Amino acid sequence: FSGFGHRVYRTYDPRAKILREMAETAAPDLYKTAARTEEVALKILHEAHPERPNATNVDFWASVVLSGAGIPKELFTTLFATSRVSGWTAHVLESLADLRIIRPASRWIGPQPGKKPLQLAKR
Repeated sequence: FSGFGHRVYRTYDPRAKILREMAETAAPDLYKTAARTEEVALKILHEAHPERPNATNVDFWASVVLSGAGIPKELFTTLFATSRVSGWTAHVLESLADLRIIRPASRWIGPQPGKKPLQLAKR
């Protein structure tokens, strides 16, 4: 489900906690629906994958806050990306300052260059 799970936070995202509190003030009616949705979604996720850490992430409650602020939902993705630009820029600046060749530890396992993918019907 969108709005749940995080690569770093294996428990509840601390930023989501702050946004949840903001959502209660910014959009009280929507907050009630969102809180119930969160409860049901977490139950379903836990039943489906009890071995995984299933917690609400920042995007879930950010969308409630943005709705409460009157921001059209069509702008949510743009706003989420815009908020991440500073982090992406910091990564680029760190890479430029180091000037080392980035050598990924993983190995490409996809199709070899020049080979055409197998047609779907033949898979």
